[in-house]
Amino acid sequence: MNEMICKACGFVIAENRLGDVCPACGVPRTAFEPYVDNVSGRRRFILGLNIHPILIHFPQAYATILPLLIVLGILITTPLGADLLSTARVLSYLLPLTVAAAIGAGLIDGFTRFKRLTTIILIKKIIIGSVLLVLSAIIAGLALSDGLQSSKMYVLVLSILCIVCEIALGQLGKTLMGARLPG
Repeated sequence: MNEMICKACGFVIAENRLGDVCPACGVPRTAFEPYVDNVSGRRRFILGLNIHPILIHFPQAYATILPLLIVLGILITTPLGADLLSTARVLSYLLPLTVAAAIGAGLIDGFTRFKRLTTIILIKKIIIGSVLLVLSAIIAGLALSDGLQSSKMYVLVLSILCIVCEIALGQLGKTLMGARLPG
C-alpha cells in the first residue's frame, strides 16, 4: 500500500483513500507526495498502542475534577457534600499513581519516538512531570493524614497547581506531535 504525505500539514494517508483534498487541512491533492515511513515495524507497533496518550488522560481528569469536588463539597452542606469530599479523597489517593503511570509511559514513548530522552522539550517535560508527581504525592499525603478534613484548601490550591502542570505538559506535547521520527 502506497502512502502519501501532505506537504502542507504532514498528514499521512493511503493513496487509494486520498480524495481531491487533504482531509486534515483541505489543500488540493496536488500538495501530496509519496511517503516512506523510516520507522521500524517494532517502534511503529509500540507507538501505535498509544499507551502514553491514553494514560495522560487519567491524571488530567483527576486533577481537573478535584478542585470542583472540593469546592462543591464545601458549599453543599447536605450529605451530598460529604460524598463529594469522599470522592475527592479517593481521587487524591489515585492521582499520584496515575501521574506515575503517565510519566512511565511518557518515558517509554519519548525513548521509542526519539531514541533518547535528552532533547530540550523532553527534559522540560520530565521536569514538569516530576513537579506534577511531587504535587500529587503531597495531595495524597494530605488526604491520607486527615481525610481532607482540615486540608481541603491546601489540596484545592495544590490541585490547581497540578492543572497548571498538566497544561504546560500538554503545550509541550503538542509541539512534538508533528515531529518527524528518526529512523
